[in-house]
Amino acid sequence: MTNAFKALHDENGTTHQTTVPETPQQNGVAERLNRVLVEMARTMMRQKDVDQDLWADAIKTAVYIYNRVTSRALPVGKTPFDLWTGNMPNVIHMRVFGSTFWVVLHKSHIDGWFGYEAAKGVFLGYPDGSTAHKVILDDGKVVKERSVVFNETNETEVAEVAEELSGDEVVEVETGLRPQKRRRRPRC
Repeated sequence: MTNAFKALHDENGTTHQTTVPETPQQNGVAERLNRVLVEMARTMMRQKDVDQDLWADAIKTAVYIYNRVTSRALPVGKTPFDLWTGNMPNVIHMRVFGSTFWVVLHKSHIDGWFGYEAAKGVFLGYPDGSTAHKVILDDGKVVKERSVVFNETNETEVAEVAEELSGDEVVEVETGLRPQKRRRRPRC
């Protein structure tokens, strides 16, 4: 411990305590939170069969979600985000981690007259200080995008349900795609 660090403790009246190596039990609250976050990330990754190389994005998204939900350790109806900022979190933008989507490409990124107008990718989370989505495109490029259309359903589940139904039943399937808001043109 440096002399400057010792002086800081003396100045503030605090005591520097260390834990025994390889004994996480001595820091129970932090270890429990780490376990909760790892379990959240593992569950999100397995649900959508996301590559394990993207574990850091899953952990970061788990922290983002954890800070925006209530807990028994907090006052009723409060979230960590609410207590820190004084504002209730807006969760309407939240999406399923690992879900597929289509990014609407800007005109400058479309190849020729008949080039693709969208690119397929996977949702990775929420970038800091931005209203965009962090995504990985099929070509492996990780980008921040705003113009996206999500497909949050699990295609295998839809196929399994369809196989179980007899041919006489009619079932409507919600695709998870948000309907586009259309502006009405003024009448002339």
